[in-house]
Amino acid sequence: MTPDQTARIMFVGIDGEQTVDSKTTLEQIQAIELLECALEHEGERLTWKVLNDPGEPRTIFQSILRDRKQRVDEHTLMADRPSYAVVTAAGNKAVRLEYYEGHDALRLVYDLRSKELQGKKLPFFLTSDPQAYDPVKFLAEAFGIPEDVSKPVLDELHREAKP
Repeated sequence: MTPDQTARIMFVGIDGEQTVDSKTTLEQIQAIELLECALEHEGERLTWKVLNDPGEPRTIFQSILRDRKQRVDEHTLMADRPSYAVVTAAGNKAVRLEYYEGHDALRLVYDLRSKELQGKKLPFFLTSDPQAYDPVKFLAEAFGIPEDVSKPVLDELHREAKP
C-alpha cells in the first residue's frame, strides 16, 4: 500500500457490528468483487471465483450468503456463530481478507493477504468474540448438568481431528 492509498474496510455478512440479511450480504459481495483481487494463498494469486463460486456452496462468500438466508431471512436457529469476512481495500484492490467462523466462539480461519502484506504484523478485526459462550457453564446453569459430566463429553465432541 502506498502512502496515497487510503485503506478502507468492507464487510461480508455483517455491517461492522451486527449480522445483516442475505440481500445486504449479496450487495456487499458485489461491491467487493468490483475491486481487483490482489489476495494470495500459498504463493498463488486468488480470483474472486475461488472465494465466491455460486456453483460451489462451500466457497467463503457463498457459505456466508447461505447462512444469512437461513439465519436471518428464514429465522432459522443455528448452532454455530454467524461467520463473516472483513476485506481491506487499498485503492481499487482487495489486499486482505479475514474470515471468521466458529461454534461457541468466532475465530480467525483465514487471513489472506496481497503479496505486499505477506509476513507483516497487522491488527486483526476481531481479537476475541464478545458473544462467545462456555457450553459447559451454559449446560450447568440452564439444565443443571454437572460440569464434570458435560466437560469430557463436550471436549471429545469439539476436539479437532489431528493429522
